Amino acid sequence: MLPLQALHAKMSFVVEGSETSYNRTFVINETSQPNIRCRVVILGNDDTMQEIVGVFNLSGINDRDSNVKTVKKGMRLGIEMPKDFQKELSFTVEYKDYPFYDAIVIHLYDKDSEF
Repeated sequence: MLPLQALHAKMSFVVEGSETSYNRTFVINETSQPNIRCRVVILGNDDTMQEIVGVFNLSGINDRDSNVKTVKKGMRLGIEMPKDFQKELSFTVEYKDYPFYDAIVIHLYDKDSEF
């Protein structure tokens, strides 16, 4: 697990979508970076980390990783990168309703990409 003090470049969002809770989180590497390790956390009102949703290891471009943990609508999530990660990223979020689970899908992009 990544140590707390080794993370930075926090990107955050409030969970929306049509469901009251989501029980799976996906992160997809759509950047030019061949390997990404990040963590998604639940943030408090003061932007402090309250709980870890998961650590995601993306071994290549278009790779995805997932974690099973319930996240409720209205919670604030943060995406954190290791301290030595130099590239600036952006992201989009979508919400998926599947037959056996509801998912938050986080797409990571290069900050200067066309998307």
